[in-house]
Amino acid sequence: MRALTLQGKSFRISDLPDPSPAAGQFLVQPLFNGICGSDLSLRKQMAELADATPPEAQHQLPIIVPGHEFSAKIVGIAPGTETELKIGDRVTGLPFTHSHDGPACIGLSPFHSGGLATLSCIDAERTFRVPDGIPDDLAALTEPFSVGLHAVNLASRNDGPNMVIGCGPVGLAVILALKIAGRGPILAADFSAERRAVAASLGADIVFDPASDSPYERWSDLGHEPAQMSPLLARDFRGQPHGQNIFECTGAPGVMGQIIQSAPAHAHIIVVGVCPHEEKITPLEGITRELTLEFSFAYRPEEFSTALHLIEAHADQAARLITSRQPLASTEAAFDALAKDPHEIKILIAPHA
Repeated sequence: MRALTLQGKSFRISDLPDPSPAAGQFLVQPLFNGICGSDLSLRKQMAELADATPPEAQHQLPIIVPGHEFSAKIVGIAPGTETELKIGDRVTGLPFTHSHDGPACIGLSPFHSGGLATLSCIDAERTFRVPDGIPDDLAALTEPFSVGLHAVNLASRNDGPNMVIGCGPVGLAVILALKIAGRGPILAADFSAERRAVAASLGADIVFDPASDSPYERWSDLGHEPAQMSPLLARDFRGQPHGQNIFECTGAPGVMGQIIQSAPAHAHIIVVGVCPHEEKITPLEGITRELTLEFSFAYRPEEFSTALHLIEAHADQAARLITSRQPLASTEAAFDALAKDPHEIKILIAPHA
C-alpha cells in the first residue's frame, strides 16, 4: 500500500506491506481523511523526539502513518467477524482499537496505522455504514463533529448563553451542535476573520476578535456581569443560579487560566481543545464563583452515530468546515497550511488521488 509516513521530522510517501485485518476487523480503503490539531501536535512531538535523538540513531525512531478522521470503503472482512456490513459498503468509525496494552487510537502511534494510506484496518464493532445521502468527503467530518457534539452534551446542565473560544473545526462543530439543539444565544471568538464568518454562518449570534475585544466583557451584551461572587447572584424560578457555558476549543497554553479568572459565576467551563502543557490556575477564583471545570474527551459510540445522521440532515452547514481537498502527495504542505494559514479550517486528504 501507499502511505504517508512520519518519522522524526520527515514526511514520506512510502510503499508498505498491505495490512492484514485481525478477527473482528475490516480491511478498508480510506476515501478521505481529515487533518486535525492532534495530527499537528503529533508532528511537533515527533520533531522534538528527533531533536533529542543522536544522528546515528535517527533511523530507529518510530514510523507512524497518521490519520484518524476518515471515510472509507470495506474491501475485506477478517474471518470470524460478526457484522451486517459487507464488502463495498462505505463506512466511518471510531478510530480506536484494542491491543495487549489496552485501548489505542488509530493513526497516533506506530502500532496502528491510520487513514493517510490506501489501506487500513478498523474494528468492526465501532464501524458505521455511511448513509447514501452523505458524500465521501462529508462522511470524514463525523469524527470532529462527534467531538463537538460530546462537549455540547456535557454542557446540558446550563441552558445558556454559550461562549465558544476558538473557531477551528472543533469549535465550529460545537457551534453547529448547539444551533441544531436550539441552544443559544451563542458567542464565538477567534482571531481569524474567515473562521468568524463561518461561525456566524453556522449560527453564532455574536462573533468577535479577541485581539480587540475581551471575550468575557461581551457577556454584558447579554445582560451578564462576569466575575461576581456566587452568593450575590439572583436565582431562577427553580431556585437555581443562572449559569453560562464556556467551551475552550483552542488548546492554547494559558487560555484555560484566563477563562477561570474572568468567567461569570456559576459558569460551566468545558475544555475541549487539547493542551499538552501545564496550566497554572488559582482555585480560589473558581471557588468564590462556584465554577464548574469539566474536561471533554472524544465521544461515545452513540454520539458518533448521531453525528453521522446530523451531518446527513445538515449537509450544507457541515460542508462549510471543508476548505480544501488534497491528494496524498500534498499532505506535508497541508500540514504546513493548517499550522500557519488562518484561512484553512479542515483540509481533507484523498489517499487514492
